[in-house]
Amino acid sequence: MIALIGIICIVIGFIFKAFPPRKINRIYGYRTKLSMKNEDTWNVAQKYSANTFIILGFIYLALEFILNQLSKTINVSYENIIILIGLVIMIILDEMHLKKIFNNDGNRKL
Repeated sequence: MIALIGIICIVIGFIFKAFPPRKINRIYGYRTKLSMKNEDTWNVAQKYSANTFIILGFIYLALEFILNQLSKTINVSYENIIILIGLVIMIILDEMHLKKIFNNDGNRKL
């Protein structure tokens, strides 16, 4: 199941790279309070999150490969925890990136 989620993350990442949401919306794209402050924060967030989705997908694929090589099966509830931890880490990294570039009001830092 981790491999399937990895493939989905990679596909979503490439879709976000090819067809990034142009305008701030509540349906499609990386949506957080900071990313939706203005068009500048929105555009940076979409580009960065597309890359982190792709990286996360490859990490999930690698984890699946490692677990298969070790011939260990993992409980589905542990798989869900691994997937959730990965997504939380991705959001934290994306927000840290935005906070390096932007103030809390959405203006670029000097």
